[in-house]
Amino acid sequence: MSDTIVPATTASTRPSNPLPLVMPLPQAPVDSLDAFARRVATELESPVALVSLVDAEGQFFPGAVGLPEPMATERWTPLSHSFCQHVVTSQAPLVVGNAHDDPLVRHNGAVQDLGVIAYAGAPVVLDGMVVGAVCAIDHRPRTWSAEQVARLGELARECSLALGQLAS
Repeated sequence: MSDTIVPATTASTRPSNPLPLVMPLPQAPVDSLDAFARRVATELESPVALVSLVDAEGQFFPGAVGLPEPMATERWTPLSHSFCQHVVTSQAPLVVGNAHDDPLVRHNGAVQDLGVIAYAGAPVVLDGMVVGAVCAIDHRPRTWSAEQVARLGELARECSLALGQLAS
């Protein structure tokens, strides 16, 4: 796994690894991961933050803050609405300043249906495998600072440790 930020505009050169066939635990909201998502939102000054786990069918959010209903209750989207899948398949962070201008995600359903415009996500690792992402989302274009992206990577590593403790 690399801590190097790979711009989404180089999507054609991003390595593509398969998504996990089965979502790793947990598959229900977890209070401590909700609190973790609140930390991410606060530290990155974003209205939405998620801890996502991705498999071949979709993504589930055991930690979330700022999602509208019915997403706040359902906590699941199909891959057609997932930016986090690109973090998992590339095993690298993904930073998007304006999804409307980005060839990797501009046709993603989350842009139109959920208003995801800016995204910064870093890998969540469980048992040596990237299984999801910790991400910050904004509904307007923005430039993520190098400090914010570095901090997101630190938070993703911390979240990975917490998920490992939940899984054991």
